[in-house]
Amino acid sequence: MDDLIGMAKSDKDVGVREQAIFWVGQKAGKKAISMLKDTVENDPEVGVKKKAVFALSQLPKDEAVPQLLHVAQTNASPTVRKEAMFWLGQTHDPRALEYFEQILSK
Repeated sequence: MDDLIGMAKSDKDVGVREQAIFWVGQKAGKKAISMLKDTVENDPEVGVKKKAVFALSQLPKDEAVPQLLHVAQTNASPTVRKEAMFWLGQTHDPRALEYFEQILSK
C-alpha cells in the first residue's frame, strides 16, 4: 500500500497517478484520506484531482460526505467542485441535500 501511495503522490506519469489513486481509494481507507485530500488540492492535473475525488467518494459515508462537502465548497477548480457535487448527489445523504438546498436558495 505504501508503494501505491507513493506512486499516487509523485509518479511523473498522469495515468499511473490516476490508477494508483483509484486503488488507494479502494484498499487503503483511512490511511489514504490525507493523501487523497492533498492530491485534490495540489496535483497539477485536473484529471488526477477528479480521480482523487472519486476515491474520496468510495470511503464509508461518514468519512466521504464531509470530505466531498469540503471539496465542493473550497476547491479552486470549478471542474473539481463539480465532480465533488456529483459524487455528493450519489450518496443520498441528508447533509448533501442540505448543501444543495443552500446553493439553490442563493
